[in-house]
Amino acid sequence: MLDIHRLRVFRSVVASGSVQGAATHLGYTPSAVSQHINQLQRETGLTLFEKAGRGISPTPTGRLLAQQSDDAMGALARLDNVVTDLRQGRTGSLSIACFSSAGEEWVPRLVAKLQREFKNVLITVDLNEHTEAARAECDLDIRTEDLSEKPSHIKGYTRHELTTEPYVVVLPAKHPLADRDEIAMTDLADDPWVDDSNQDQTCGRILRRAIDKSGMSPRTVAECQDHHTSFALVAAGIGVTLAPLLTLGSLPRKARAVPLSSPEIRRGISVHVRDAAAGSPVTRRALELLHEIAPDDER
Repeated sequence: MLDIHRLRVFRSVVASGSVQGAATHLGYTPSAVSQHINQLQRETGLTLFEKAGRGISPTPTGRLLAQQSDDAMGALARLDNVVTDLRQGRTGSLSIACFSSAGEEWVPRLVAKLQREFKNVLITVDLNEHTEAARAECDLDIRTEDLSEKPSHIKGYTRHELTTEPYVVVLPAKHPLADRDEIAMTDLADDPWVDDSNQDQTCGRILRRAIDKSGMSPRTVAECQDHHTSFALVAAGIGVTLAPLLTLGSLPRKARAVPLSSPEIRRGISVHVRDAAAGSPVTRRALELLHEIAPDDER
């Protein structure tokens, strides 16, 4: 059986790219790290590293071992969490990854209800907007989806659809179109635009496709990374933007949201449940509550 401690040291060397880097990270001497690596190579009968200039780099075998050990190390980390929970008198834990507007609007209501029903459960929340992979210890991963693409599937997780929601036009309160019942995207062809979308993320792809479909070439005057900043710029009269309905909880007083009539733009929202956690009572209840909290697709 592999020595778990040596395996951790080995993975640290692979991640750090050097013995010195791993030693610094782990608080060991470089000599101690080298000894662990040599012992692991003898233990496995594998050549895990080779010389590369003045340092070393993992062999193909070493890279494969590091990759294949991810699940095992994740399971050990979860077991450590269980031990910590039991030691501190908690009956369990639930980890949630979500995008920011779900974290603002849905997750506080979800956590409040769960903590009323499960007094000793530790709940952790993290953002998932900057990665396409589920976070290592995430039990529930709440995601946005492009409805024109195939639904995403994550190994070790089961996907559940929650809802779809429309995009709206967000413009300054004194804009000439602010009092309309609905606005077509082409009505905004001559307006300056504020862009908070990342083309590599789901919402960015949705918006780019809608803009291309409209035939417009918006004049972007400001770019930012989040809807809070985008809304603040709109409220200051800098320009107009498009935003999903769920983000409007943070809409400033000096901005208005008007339904977008043409083209209609929607995004999907789903939750991926880690299979290993699906049998937990708190996970099952969280999934039920998310279906209750999420608005239906007619909103």
